Amino acid sequence: MRALLAATVISAMGGPACGSSNAPARSAGSCAKKGVRTGVAGVKAGAKTGVEGVKAAGKAVGGLFEGGSDEAQRRWHEGKADTRRTAHEGAAETKRESQAPDCP
Repeated sequence: MRALLAATVISAMGGPACGSSNAPARSAGSCAKKGVRTGVAGVKAGAKTGVEGVKAAGKAVGGLFEGGSDEAQRRWHEGKADTRRTAHEGAAETKRESQAPDCP
């Protein structure tokens, strides 16, 4: 039963992480852990990006009340740039985690 569970975890999360050009993982367990770390990094990146998107929308609404549609549009574009920057940073962190050595 444990072998089936380990195979499922490896194929679901660890498989792509171990498919890189890096040296092969030392064990199925380390490969699964690497997959989990990569997944967690991806979730964190997605959450941070989502928060930035909500902030951008809030700033745009605030700009609409403070300075009209021109101010709202300006703030939306600023927020859009912040969200994009956060998304790229998160993607880079997730990629670094997926390419990190098996033994930290």
